[in-house]
Amino acid sequence: MRRGNLRRALSLAFRRTPRGPLRTVMLYETQGCGLCAETFRQLSRVALDTAIEIVRVDIATDPALFQRYGLRVPVVATDGRELDASGVSESALRAFVAASR
Repeated sequence: MRRGNLRRALSLAFRRTPRGPLRTVMLYETQGCGLCAETFRQLSRVALDTAIEIVRVDIATDPALFQRYGLRVPVVATDGRELDASGVSESALRAFVAASR
């Protein structure tokens, strides 16, 4: 790779890297949930340009979580706020994460 191309590529990667402290976004899900998988994919795209860390929590491992979120998964939570994310668009997830700052 030529030196100029490498510099341009590194510059682009640096500009696209989110800055600031990472905020934790919890994704409450369960195995075999298609909506949960789609929500994770959407959150992963949001994380490309937003400083967030996605923590996946399987509600089947904790009876208290299962009782609380059993029929509501996927649920996205950050900063004490929760969003029932089934069928929610990527732009709605992006707005939810941005409003939680």
